[in-house]
Amino acid sequence: MMYNYIKITAFVCFLGFVSCDSQLDLEPTDILIEKEVFETVENAEKALSDIYTKAFVAAVGDTHVIADVSLPYVGYPSNSSYSNYFEGNLTPIDTNVEAIWQKYYAAINVANVFIDKVPVFGEYDETIELQHIAEAKFNRAYCYWALLCYYGHGALTGSKDGLGLPLQLKPYEGFNPSDLIPRSTNGQVYAQIIKDLNEAVVDLPDSHGTNLESRVRATKTSVYALLSRVQLYNRDYQSCVEASNLVLANTNYKLDPELLDLFPLNTEGTNSSFSDEVIFGFPVSSNGGNSQYGTHSIRYYYKTVWVESSFIESMDPSDKRRTQLIYKGNPLNTNPNTINEKTTFKYNNPDQRDDIQIIRLAEVLLNKSEALAQLNGVNSESISLLNKIKERSGLNPVQESDFASKDALLTAIYNERYVETAFEGRGRFDFIRTNRPLRNPALTEDQKIFPIPQREIDLSQGVLVQNPGYN
Repeated sequence: MMYNYIKITAFVCFLGFVSCDSQLDLEPTDILIEKEVFETVENAEKALSDIYTKAFVAAVGDTHVIADVSLPYVGYPSNSSYSNYFEGNLTPIDTNVEAIWQKYYAAINVANVFIDKVPVFGEYDETIELQHIAEAKFNRAYCYWALLCYYGHGALTGSKDGLGLPLQLKPYEGFNPSDLIPRSTNGQVYAQIIKDLNEAVVDLPDSHGTNLESRVRATKTSVYALLSRVQLYNRDYQSCVEASNLVLANTNYKLDPELLDLFPLNTEGTNSSFSDEVIFGFPVSSNGGNSQYGTHSIRYYYKTVWVESSFIESMDPSDKRRTQLIYKGNPLNTNPNTINEKTTFKYNNPDQRDDIQIIRLAEVLLNKSEALAQLNGVNSESISLLNKIKERSGLNPVQESDFASKDALLTAIYNERYVETAFEGRGRFDFIRTNRPLRNPALTEDQKIFPIPQREIDLSQGVLVQNPGYN
């Protein structure tokens, strides 16, 4: 939450460096603890891992599913509360409205602590210190992007002056009314995200020690990939193309020719899905019985939600994303109302131990294809990039002559993204930014944006302004 974060002392207790008692509220002890956390590379690595873990916790579960179930490719039970998020009856006291805000800001606050304290207390190799700070900035940028997608009024439809987010860039040190932060504009939030990423890329390595590490920790390429996404959403299409080119120049990342290698069967929860196509993700699959991040709570396999048959039927019968990535459904489910419904193969482990892919090369190819179409209309490079995705899925390529206009090409790119990235937790955002209706086509533009949690409005003593339509 924005105005009642845990203090650094509680953060250290979580890491298990010291026992927690009332003495930790004393200033000299706080300083001692901060020094212990950030002084050595070993302890700083543990603190850094907490940033990644909190970003993971914020990104999965209901946060992920809400972005998918907002579109008609996902089915859900008639008594589900998921309808709140696309039927126009959302309120500022909704539990997920509050939880999504709190979880992302919790990750941001730990990143802020790290960015602020390592230069003060760090006594290890300066190059590694700078790398660690860069990793924290990457995570902070990702979290602000996600929050902007949910709560920024007009952030996805090009309104740079719309109400964005309170930009908390310093650690929370306790409640002080003079420190209350109003909402910055969408343009200012985008600028901070881009600033964090541009600063981070300077000090990040091209890769880490192993193929897996290079896909679960920030690298130069993961920064460029996130920039590709952010600049597309920001409607800076030339910058999107430039960032995409920097990703594509790294030959360590390749479009996986086999979808079942990209999304493998993971019955035991031990198969990594981080193939050469994955640029950044959260490792969940177990290794020796231990899972780095715990379960993801994305409820496809357990049939809390499922794949709508109408979506399946809308796909080309030869499309491998239909023939290979639509699963038989949960054999453990005994609900007679859903037993025959299908689920997505992207999350096929019964214990919810599937790796979570956040950015993969296919998205970057589509980002560049779309950005070039926005800049140049019908063009051969956009079509070539689009065909890489289509042909991987067993579909026939398209030609320039197939498109009579820029809008026709953009529609084809949007449709390809719709199928390619389905069930990956971003569908809602893509539909809003491209002016396509959500599941309920009568939803107003105001209703597509989440309200600011009422708890945060109250804690801010009215400094935070509510989104239009929720007052």
